[in-house]
Amino acid sequence: MKTICISEFMDPVAVQALTPGFDVQYEPGWVDRRTDLMEVLDGAHGLIVRNRTQVDAALLAAATRLKVIGRLGVGLDNIDVETCRQRGIRVIPALGANARSVAEYVVTTAAVLLRGAYLSSAEVAAGKWPRARLSDGRGARQDARPGGIRRHRQTHRVVGESVWHGGDRA
Repeated sequence: MKTICISEFMDPVAVQALTPGFDVQYEPGWVDRRTDLMEVLDGAHGLIVRNRTQVDAALLAAATRLKVIGRLGVGLDNIDVETCRQRGIRVIPALGANARSVAEYVVTTAAVLLRGAYLSSAEVAAGKWPRARLSDGRGARQDARPGGIRRHRQTHRVVGESVWHGGDRA
């Protein structure tokens, strides 16, 4: 049976989902105990990390059977991708895994900033409502403004769907 080591926090349900087909060794503390991680990686076929585990040439040298690295999150700056490529180790990032959350943040932030209400928080908290200033064109409705979405992998698609399904034109 192939072994997968998980060196940082992972949702217990997701860890459990891996156990039927693999020998899963889950120890979130390995991220802070590099020597221990290097020892267990000697027989591992897979490694799952977040952003704190530094998967550099030294760690990869200890992982003689490693075939795949799963990256929970975005970005690969903690993984020596070139050494992985040279050794034939596949690196799989979780692209788009948080796209829905990012889309919700983008759409909500855009609406708040376009309306200008955020900059009036102190006035509103003090019991005032600067309706005239927020309605003088600077606080125009979102559907009256043109919009655009800069392409960034899967997130742009989800942002577009959020705006489109919300009745606005993107």
